[in-house]
Amino acid sequence: GDVRAAGIPTVAVVFGNSTAGGAYVPGMSDHTVMIKERSKVFLGGPPLVKMATGEESDDESLGGAEMHARTSGLADHYALDEHDALRQARRIVARLNWRKAHPDPGPAEPPKYDEDELIGIVPGDLKIPFDPREVIGRLVDGSDFDAFKPLYGTSLVTGWARLHGYPVGILANAQGVLFSEESQKAAQFIQLANQRDIPLLFLHNTTGYMVGKEYEQGGIIKHGAMMINAVSNSRVPHLSVLMGASYGAGHYGMCGRAYDPRFLFAWPSSKSAVMGPQQLAGVLSIVARASSAAKGLPYDDEADAGLRAMVEQQIESESLPVFLSGRLYDDGVIDPRDTRTVLGMCLSAIHTAPVEGARGFGVFRM
Repeated sequence: GDVRAAGIPTVAVVFGNSTAGGAYVPGMSDHTVMIKERSKVFLGGPPLVKMATGEESDDESLGGAEMHARTSGLADHYALDEHDALRQARRIVARLNWRKAHPDPGPAEPPKYDEDELIGIVPGDLKIPFDPREVIGRLVDGSDFDAFKPLYGTSLVTGWARLHGYPVGILANAQGVLFSEESQKAAQFIQLANQRDIPLLFLHNTTGYMVGKEYEQGGIIKHGAMMINAVSNSRVPHLSVLMGASYGAGHYGMCGRAYDPRFLFAWPSSKSAVMGPQQLAGVLSIVARASSAAKGLPYDDEADAGLRAMVEQQIESESLPVFLSGRLYDDGVIDPRDTRTVLGMCLSAIHTAPVEGARGFGVFRM
């Protein structure tokens, strides 16, 4: 309903059953294509009709493509097979007179560096850092990247580029950990992108924000909150790609699933969780040990080793992209070599509507 009210065209191509509540999808679409001897669209199938009214019927006379094209008028287009249906759907889209809010920027210069090399950049062990500029140089037009604050907060690379002709602001993790400087730099950069109405691309490889006495006293919570405030109040479209690690609050700060990016894709090399497997297992062990000591009970080291191993194994398996993608935490696991193409399609879709940044960001705790 919202889609139609917004004037967005809807096209239904019925490849098989579209039954009960599902029948309202082709019923509510602007254009409906049905396929000979394949489509079945009815509120109740033959068994339900038999039970409800006693009437004998068959799929074809009750809801087949030919019936809906000739008799009921529900089908606008009658296709002979699936290929024909897709061809007709393309003709429908060609006739929509759909105009994008932003004109297509036209042909763009490809990266100077080979995209095939993207599969060799992320190490098997995510504890080993890699330079995200190696990735950026293989994604953006002409490998042309203008860094922002390159000497400050160096474990986060920020800067401007174009991707398939569209302007983007890029935030990419370099050394995995986000400190106060990185957080403040990110907050400033995100505000600049909003001022200029430029979409943001987040390239993840972060274990989270830095913890410890020195960093807490230095205000890491305030500074991390600045970055997360900027991300959550930003109004330009966000795109996220999980290249390596994406753990803890770093996942939030880099616009993870909870902060609702327009699109979020994962590379097969990525891992995402609230906490690293060893860290979580260790925390549970320390807490259990302290609990035993407080009760004056002896601690079972053998059980502790078993618990650690079990937790590590569970978190390791549940942080893999196949597990996460199966639960819709991303919009797909993609081949790193396809990243530029996928992001180009996303940016094209985004520019169908106006791209406008936020002008007010609330209170930043300084």
